[in-house]
Amino acid sequence: MTKQFLSPGFERDAFYECPSCSEAITNPLCHNCLGNEIMKWLEFYPNVKKKIAPKLKTFVNQVNNEAVGAVNCVACGNKKAALCPYCFSEGIFKLLLKNKIDKNIVGDFLTIFNFDAEHQGYIKEAEDKGLY
Repeated sequence: MTKQFLSPGFERDAFYECPSCSEAITNPLCHNCLGNEIMKWLEFYPNVKKKIAPKLKTFVNQVNNEAVGAVNCVACGNKKAALCPYCFSEGIFKLLLKNKIDKNIVGDFLTIFNFDAEHQGYIKEAEDKGLY
Protein backbone atom coordinates (compact mmCIF):
# COMPACT_ATOMS: atom_id res chain seq x y z
CA MET A 1 0.00 0.00 0.00
CA THR A 2 1.33 3.41 -0.90
CA LYS A 3 0.44 6.85 0.35
CA GLN A 4 -1.10 9.34 -2.00
CA PHE A 5 -0.70 13.04 -1.31
CA LEU A 6 -3.72 14.96 -2.51
CA SER A 7 -2.82 18.41 -1.23
CA PRO A 8 -0.34 19.79 1.30
CA GLY A 9 -1.12 18.46 4.75
CA PHE A 10 -3.71 15.95 3.54
CA GLU A 11 -2.75 12.38 2.83
CA ARG A 12 -4.71 9.19 2.54
CA ASP A 13 -4.03 5.61 1.69
CA ALA A 14 -4.02 5.27 -2.10
CA PHE A 15 -6.25 2.19 -2.10
CA TYR A 16 -6.98 -1.16 -0.59
CA GLU A 17 -7.91 -4.01 -2.84
CA CYS A 18 -11.03 -6.08 -2.21
CA PRO A 19 -9.97 -9.72 -1.85
CA SER A 20 -13.12 -10.88 -3.61
CA CYS A 21 -13.21 -8.73 -6.78
CA SER A 22 -9.67 -7.27 -6.75
CA GLU A 23 -11.06 -3.75 -7.24
CA ALA A 24 -10.00 -0.78 -5.14
CA ILE A 25 -12.19 -0.22 -2.09
CA THR A 26 -13.34 3.33 -2.78
CA ASN A 27 -16.32 3.30 -0.41
CA PRO A 28 -14.89 1.74 2.77
CA LEU A 29 -17.92 0.63 4.75
CA CYS A 30 -17.18 -2.37 6.92
CA HIS A 31 -19.25 -5.52 6.85
CA ASN A 32 -20.20 -5.00 10.49
CA CYS A 33 -21.78 -1.61 9.75
CA LEU A 34 -23.46 -2.86 6.59
CA GLY A 35 -24.64 -6.00 8.38
CA ASN A 36 -26.14 -3.87 11.18
CA GLU A 37 -27.97 -1.71 8.65
CA ILE A 38 -29.34 -4.79 6.90
CA MET A 39 -30.51 -6.13 10.28
CA LYS A 40 -32.36 -2.85 10.88
CA TRP A 41 -33.93 -3.10 7.42
CA LEU A 42 -35.02 -6.67 8.15
CA GLU A 43 -37.16 -5.36 11.02
CA PHE A 44 -39.68 -4.38 8.32
CA TYR A 45 -39.94 -8.09 7.45
CA PRO A 46 -40.06 -10.03 10.76
CA ASN A 47 -40.61 -13.46 9.14
CA VAL A 48 -37.69 -12.92 6.78
CA LYS A 49 -35.56 -11.64 9.66
CA LYS A 50 -36.15 -14.88 11.60
CA LYS A 51 -34.95 -16.86 8.62
CA ILE A 52 -32.10 -14.64 7.40
CA ALA A 53 -30.63 -13.07 10.57
CA PRO A 54 -28.64 -16.15 11.66
CA LYS A 55 -27.30 -16.60 8.13
CA LEU A 56 -26.41 -12.92 7.90
CA LYS A 57 -24.49 -13.18 11.17
CA THR A 58 -22.66 -16.24 9.84
CA PHE A 59 -21.77 -14.35 6.66
CA VAL A 60 -20.47 -11.34 8.63
CA ASN A 61 -18.40 -13.66 10.86
CA GLN A 62 -17.01 -15.40 7.79
CA VAL A 63 -15.94 -12.04 6.34
CA ASN A 64 -14.42 -11.12 9.74
CA ASN A 65 -12.42 -14.35 9.77
CA GLU A 66 -11.17 -13.87 6.23
CA ALA A 67 -10.47 -10.12 6.55
CA VAL A 68 -6.94 -9.25 5.49
CA GLY A 69 -5.57 -5.78 4.82
CA ALA A 70 -8.62 -3.90 6.06
CA VAL A 71 -9.01 -0.15 5.91
CA ASN A 72 -10.80 2.12 8.38
CA CYS A 73 -14.57 2.15 7.95
CA VAL A 74 -15.98 5.61 7.16
CA ALA A 75 -18.98 4.90 9.43
CA CYS A 76 -17.49 3.43 12.62
CA GLY A 77 -13.78 4.16 12.17
CA ASN A 78 -12.71 0.59 12.94
CA LYS A 79 -10.15 -1.04 10.69
CA LYS A 80 -12.62 -3.60 9.38
CA ALA A 81 -13.47 -2.60 5.80
CA ALA A 82 -11.83 -5.55 4.08
CA LEU A 83 -14.53 -6.42 1.55
CA CYS A 84 -15.98 -3.78 -0.74
CA PRO A 85 -19.68 -2.91 -0.23
CA TYR A 86 -20.44 -4.22 -3.72
CA CYS A 87 -19.16 -7.73 -2.92
CA PHE A 88 -20.79 -7.70 0.52
CA SER A 89 -24.20 -6.68 -0.84
CA GLU A 90 -23.86 -9.19 -3.68
CA GLY A 91 -23.31 -11.88 -1.03
CA ILE A 92 -26.50 -10.83 0.76
CA PHE A 93 -28.40 -10.74 -2.55
CA LYS A 94 -27.32 -14.34 -3.21
CA LEU A 95 -28.28 -15.28 0.34
CA LEU A 96 -31.78 -13.87 -0.21
CA LEU A 97 -32.14 -15.74 -3.52
CA LYS A 98 -30.85 -19.00 -2.03
CA ASN A 99 -33.44 -18.75 0.72
CA LYS A 100 -36.26 -18.04 -1.77
CA ILE A 101 -37.18 -14.67 -0.27
CA ASP A 102 -40.15 -12.95 -1.95
CA LYS A 103 -39.11 -10.99 -5.05
CA ASN A 104 -40.64 -7.75 -3.72
CA ILE A 105 -38.48 -7.98 -0.60
CA VAL A 106 -35.40 -8.74 -2.71
CA GLY A 107 -36.27 -5.72 -4.88
CA ASP A 108 -36.54 -3.57 -1.76
CA PHE A 109 -33.13 -4.80 -0.60
CA LEU A 110 -31.61 -3.96 -3.97
CA THR A 111 -33.14 -0.48 -3.95
CA ILE A 112 -31.72 0.33 -0.52
CA PHE A 113 -28.38 -1.53 -0.65
CA ASN A 114 -27.43 -1.03 -4.30
CA PHE A 115 -23.67 -0.79 -4.72
CA ASP A 116 -23.87 -1.87 -8.38
CA ALA A 117 -24.21 1.65 -9.77
CA GLU A 118 -23.45 0.60 -13.35
CA HIS A 119 -26.04 -2.21 -13.30
CA GLN A 120 -23.58 -4.67 -14.81
CA GLY A 121 -23.32 -7.18 -11.98
CA TYR A 122 -25.89 -8.45 -9.50
CA ILE A 123 -28.37 -5.66 -10.34
CA LYS A 124 -28.29 -6.77 -14.00
CA GLU A 125 -28.92 -10.33 -12.82
CA ALA A 126 -31.83 -9.10 -10.70
CA GLU A 127 -33.26 -7.13 -13.63
CA ASP A 128 -33.00 -10.21 -15.87
CA LYS A 129 -34.94 -12.20 -13.23
CA GLY A 130 -37.57 -9.49 -12.81
CA LEU A 131 -36.51 -8.74 -9.24
CA TYR A 132 -35.50 -5.11 -9.75
